[in-house]
Amino acid sequence: MKKWLKGATLAGVAMATVGTLAGCAGSAGGTSDGPVEISFMMWGDGGDTQTAYEDVIDAFEEANDGITVNAEFFNTNDYDNLLKTRLSGGAGPDVYGFDLGNIESFVADGFAADLSEGGESYLSKLTPEAREDSEREGGTYNLPISLSGNGIIYNKALFDKAGVTEEPTTYSELKDAAKKLSDAGIVPFAMSAQDNWWPQFIVYYPLAEHGANEELGAEMAAGETTFSDSDAWRDSLDIVRELTPYYMPNPVGTSQTAAQSAFLAGDAAMFPATWILSDARAADLDVDYMNFPTTDTESDALWGTYQVRFGLNPNNGDAKLAAGQKFLDFFMQDDVYSEFLAKVKLFPTTEGVQIGEDVDPLFPDMQASWEGKQFVAAFSPTDPSIQDALLVGLQDIISGSKSTDDVLADLDTALEQYVANNN
Repeated sequence: MKKWLKGATLAGVAMATVGTLAGCAGSAGGTSDGPVEISFMMWGDGGDTQTAYEDVIDAFEEANDGITVNAEFFNTNDYDNLLKTRLSGGAGPDVYGFDLGNIESFVADGFAADLSEGGESYLSKLTPEAREDSEREGGTYNLPISLSGNGIIYNKALFDKAGVTEEPTTYSELKDAAKKLSDAGIVPFAMSAQDNWWPQFIVYYPLAEHGANEELGAEMAAGETTFSDSDAWRDSLDIVRELTPYYMPNPVGTSQTAAQSAFLAGDAAMFPATWILSDARAADLDVDYMNFPTTDTESDALWGTYQVRFGLNPNNGDAKLAAGQKFLDFFMQDDVYSEFLAKVKLFPTTEGVQIGEDVDPLFPDMQASWEGKQFVAAFSPTDPSIQDALLVGLQDIISGSKSTDDVLADLDTALEQYVANNN
């Protein structure tokens, strides 16, 4: 009998489960030693996303008599500390939502099982890019099960009005389109800078496409290079400066709410984040999707993230590992997996699974636009002091108060302090 053990809840998109040692599994349900109970820990908001996980668990238990899944859901802000405390104390869950920032310590401390030792079935379904992303620290210690790419949602009527007849696929074409829109009296980008978090939704595109990846972040964190030495960072900040004339009028004096409202009212042509899509539908806008090009040659990188990863605790016995393996195999079955993704409105990490037009008419096009792309996360090194320096620096570039070199120097100062404190 399943028990739903709900902790404090908050918005979050993640899930947890188990996986490994397929050879230990019994036949239909349970294991060769009889019934087994596994624990499942994740963060969630108690809404539709959590319900989607619960639906998978219900279906799994129905198909596997003898296996019980006890699930706990926790506030996003509390989750990481709770997980680490439980794992360190020997009472960790069998299955857990995985924060990639923990992978080095979790592997070193023996909290994460190498899924390649028993996960041939579900691992073989991953796209080459997702498979590469899963292979870290000398093994496969996490399973990425959903991704979310980023790009531009644009107003087709405004493009038509400005004479933009072709979807831009290069940076030069994007600037040409922005100029046509501006010349037609249309705000090209629903972007502003009064709220310092919002300008990030431009800079991360060039950072990903110009090479500011995990390897560069690791070199910076180790004190082996600086922001000023990075062409990727210099190019990306220059792109922010070049696109600023196409932002909202008086961008530093305009809030993110006002910029978003301008797009939804049909007064701005492009919104640089896909999460606006549901609001655009509610506003009855005729919109389309395109990747955000920041190079004049095709890039194999894209700003995006594997939003949900599964980790497996190897310390609770072979029977639980075997049951976890069965769960992962069940979860990654095409029908189960596609139904889950449709409910949470995220995209697959496996080949052959499509998120259809019934979720949103643009979803198939978005998925096709991301195929073959290596997803690069938003920021690295992920230190609050460096992040704060970037947020202030973007405002300074957009206001014209500082040059790219000035902002790079400010980032280097924050980086130097970070390196001194952590090495």
